Amino acid sequence: MRQPLWILNSVLFFLIIIILIFMFFSGVYIDVRKSIEPDVSKKETVKEISTVNIKKIYEPEDIFGTYKKVVHSKEKKGEIAALPEPPESSPVVIPEVVEPKFFDPLDLTLKGIVSIGNGSNSSAIISDNKTKREAVYKVGDKIEDAQLIRIFNNKIIFVRSNGQQEVFYLRERDAQSDSSFLNIDDWNGIVKKDAPNSYLVSKAMFADRIDNLAQFIELLHLTSAYYKGKSVGCRIGDIEKDSLGYKLGLKPGDIVLSVIGIEPINTRNRLEIYKKITELNQNDSFIVKVQRERDVYTLSYKLEEFVQSEKRVSLPGAANITPAQIKQEQDKMLREKYQFAPTENEIKRRDRQNMFGFGGKPMQQQNYKLAE
Repeated sequence: MRQPLWILNSVLFFLIIIILIFMFFSGVYIDVRKSIEPDVSKKETVKEISTVNIKKIYEPEDIFGTYKKVVHSKEKKGEIAALPEPPESSPVVIPEVVEPKFFDPLDLTLKGIVSIGNGSNSSAIISDNKTKREAVYKVGDKIEDAQLIRIFNNKIIFVRSNGQQEVFYLRERDAQSDSSFLNIDDWNGIVKKDAPNSYLVSKAMFADRIDNLAQFIELLHLTSAYYKGKSVGCRIGDIEKDSLGYKLGLKPGDIVLSVIGIEPINTRNRLEIYKKITELNQNDSFIVKVQRERDVYTLSYKLEEFVQSEKRVSLPGAANITPAQIKQEQDKMLREKYQFAPTENEIKRRDRQNMFGFGGKPMQQQNYKLAE
């Protein structure tokens, strides 16, 4: 019985020794905690840099000729150095105003327009009066120094190399209904001042000159007027003297508050105003309230046909002329400025002359006049 115990004790002893050896070699050692107290800072010793005497380098032999001897001015204590002299004033050179140079109008005639969509794919039939040739042009095409930039249903616009724009109309009435022509035309036969803030309007002549509401808005340059974020009416834009707006008693910056008792604050009200005005009969009147700065004015308009008498107009340096002669002169200026395609009446007149005057023989190309 003693022998097995001895063997068992020996085995256990060796196992304990092996475990201790294993623990000794495989154990994790923790470093000793170091002190975190700051070290006493040590002052860095700054070595003195020996200054180099520049005089010894440059004064004896100035090889490059760059050394300038510094002269220190000796100022007495309490004295202030003299102020430097102000710089001399140089004269201001005003550039000369370059006067714009305008080219002579293009010698072209608009014969026809093929309108497609918004105009980008439209084409215009244009005749060159110099070469007597016709061709089809689209937006972007060039004729001499001019480029075609817009094609409308009744007109085209060219821009020249100097920025000058030229408009060619298809018919005479298209030019006369254009806002650029209406602004310089005479409105005396359409609107007449009867009394302070009271005006007479010829309904027939007004409807003949103004085709739609959009044209009227363009003539007055109407925009919406707002106060504290809410629409309060329509504002009159920049209008020229002797224009339709001035003849109606309006001024730039006026705010239209109401027309026939309706406030033009939105599209629905504005269309309702347009409908009621177009439904008015002869001798009917309506009221327009306008705010001018801080005052509110009431303008009265009456639809009444009045005939301008053939009153002589006196012009300085010229003979007395009648309004009819003024109209003829305006037509002449319009004819010189724009070239129009022949009207339907002119074509019929030419055909009748071909049939009766020449026995069916075709006539030569004529210079068409404006239809009266």
